Amino acid sequence: MKFQVLSVFAGLAFAAGLPAQDRQPQAMIRTETRVVLVDAVVTDKKGNYVADLGRKDFKVLEDGKEQVLKSFSFEADPSSPLAGQKHYLVLFFDNSHMDTGGQMRARQAAGKFIDANAGPNRLMAVVNYGGTLEIAQNFTTDADRLKQVVSGVRFSVGPSFGNYGNRNSLLALNTLAKNLAEVPGRKILVLLTGGFAATGELLPDITAAIAMCNKSNVAIYPIDVGGLATGMPDITLPGRGGRGGGGGRVPMGFNLFGGSRFGSPAVMAAAFQGARPPGGSSGGAAPAPTAPGGGSRSGGATGGGTPASPGGSRPTSPGGGTGRAPGSGAGTGSTGRGNTGSGGGGTNLNNSMNNVRGAGDVLMPPMPPFTAANQQVLYMLADGTGGFVIVNTNDLVGGMERILKEQDQYYLLSYSPPESAEGTCHSLKVKVDRGGTTVRARTGYCNVKPADLLAGKPVEKTLEGIAESARPGAIKPLLALPFFFTGADTARVNVALEIPPESIKFEKAKGKQHAEVNILGIAYREDGSVGARFSDTVKLDLEDKRAVEEFRKKPMHYDTQFDLASGQYTFKLVLAPAGSQDFGKIERPLAVEPFDGKQFAMSGVALSLHAQKVTDVDAGMDALLTEGRTPLIAQNYQFTPTGESRFKTKDQVMLYLELYEPANAAANPPQLRVRLTIFDSKTGQTKTDGSLEVTRFATAGNPMVAVPLQIPVAELGAGAYRCEFTAIDGLGRTARRKLEIEVE
Repeated sequence: MKFQVLSVFAGLAFAAGLPAQDRQPQAMIRTETRVVLVDAVVTDKKGNYVADLGRKDFKVLEDGKEQVLKSFSFEADPSSPLAGQKHYLVLFFDNSHMDTGGQMRARQAAGKFIDANAGPNRLMAVVNYGGTLEIAQNFTTDADRLKQVVSGVRFSVGPSFGNYGNRNSLLALNTLAKNLAEVPGRKILVLLTGGFAATGELLPDITAAIAMCNKSNVAIYPIDVGGLATGMPDITLPGRGGRGGGGGRVPMGFNLFGGSRFGSPAVMAAAFQGARPPGGSSGGAAPAPTAPGGGSRSGGATGGGTPASPGGSRPTSPGGGTGRAPGSGAGTGSTGRGNTGSGGGGTNLNNSMNNVRGAGDVLMPPMPPFTAANQQVLYMLADGTGGFVIVNTNDLVGGMERILKEQDQYYLLSYSPPESAEGTCHSLKVKVDRGGTTVRARTGYCNVKPADLLAGKPVEKTLEGIAESARPGAIKPLLALPFFFTGADTARVNVALEIPPESIKFEKAKGKQHAEVNILGIAYREDGSVGARFSDTVKLDLEDKRAVEEFRKKPMHYDTQFDLASGQYTFKLVLAPAGSQDFGKIERPLAVEPFDGKQFAMSGVALSLHAQKVTDVDAGMDALLTEGRTPLIAQNYQFTPTGESRFKTKDQVMLYLELYEPANAAANPPQLRVRLTIFDSKTGQTKTDGSLEVTRFATAGNPMVAVPLQIPVAELGAGAYRCEFTAIDGLGRTARRKLEIEVE
């Protein structure tokens, strides 16, 4: 098989081809063990690596306070603990942002680079992205095989996707980095691309990609394949404004049956096009969020047409896959943003980032001045992960050679961090006591919970025993498990859980009303083995008993995500509130059908009672980083899945689904339609039948099409219903899903 499409097991697939001694995790950021690892690259004024520094020459500051180093080593030193370990390099071809000429230059240069540098101690892999992520070749030392894969790929014109496609590119980097976590040591990812601009809407995705790369110890080295540029214009970037007052949520959906319950068809059309509909907008928000212009933070920009290592920093990353629940009186309103710009005639991204302080602000790297628009994201990815950018040169092979030299030219420092609250992020600064040197190191790390928080704890064994027993639970939670394909035979399952609020036991602790809920989810294969699992402890701290009374007025919502290969599973979820003898238990079949990425297909269907504009979601960047989840975004709105399937006629029941149309690789996407037929579950009578063309939601070159819709529960009336979704493309192919709902 020529290509191996990336799957949830891609990280294991990478590691599977390695010698046994190389499969053990090595230098990683693991705050759970109370050790923070920082790798720092030091160069002199000429860009040469400085290799004669000692422990006494370094200072590491966390939140401005110097830390005591526990360990120190220079990885190029033969006496280093990791000396002799194999080096891993990924050639990542971002075809979605390269034209045919750029792809040809990139692949020709890569072939020459492989021919000169592949060897026993240097394993390389080849990855392609053109709307979907493909591992063309796992790590190998076989130069002939690598060159064959690089030169044998059919070129395709990289379409312009706009922010939606750019977001998918960043998600692809995020996914790849996640799956590289099992590969030992510091990995180099050479990103061959034409680049794209860093708009304000992309900031959460840029930061999340940086965070995941640093969690997995992946340094990104972008190469702009566009070649020598004639000049670098002074670019000011659209950034995030200050966070304004909390506004009401902006409901979103689409009625298949003529008009919208949220307003006129004109209002809904404007909303789908990204305009702000009148009424319900977030407080203090402007249509085009800006921030005051001003100076910028500089980091060594390139000069004289010669690629230089820009100054920068590399943040550590949060873990992923944890859930969320309301706490300490958290509301559902969106946070406004968008201070109107003043002075300088534009917006400076770095200056705007100074307006707020949170996880994103700690992790976001600086932007060199005078950066071309298509190189903005390249600099941010490089500076954020400890790499550097190759731009304004026609010598792509020489650029790759410079990158290769950095495989072991770094110092590895560690220290034990001070105690801090879970989910908090901290700034890092590495200083070297030698004049004329430049240090590249990450700028921060986040203290986050692991995806399997309860692993190894007694409560985990208790919950496992409940899951495997026949005992029913006294607590009756509601659960939904929509899934979304992320690659061949690979899906991301969204867990949406609604917990009866009366089952949560609050006790006074440290002046607050405190409660905890332990949650365990396991997907068992047909042979009884575990296909996936997660565990978590949700902690709630409310101000007083009045806040508890408000909390009990509606179910407690919890959601998380986990990756799963195609197959038949039995999913079991157990929850146990602390201080209670009661527990909740759900057992549900979970089927993820085979998917090769080549057929027309449909995801699961996620029902939702809440949606908010993506521009407002930017203000929630901290949650995205510390939870590491992929949001459900369609037409500039993020949808929160619900575990409910019983609704009132006054509810605004929205849904999110994805279509997978491989024919979108063509310049003109085929026509796409979604038909919704609703039957009375008791009589079988057709209650309503409507069809909507959704071609407008497709982007040329991107096979995934995110579709937002609405179920007209007010028109259905009370009863039980079966909703059948049929997607049809212009080639006559169909895909189907169905779900059951009740209306009261």
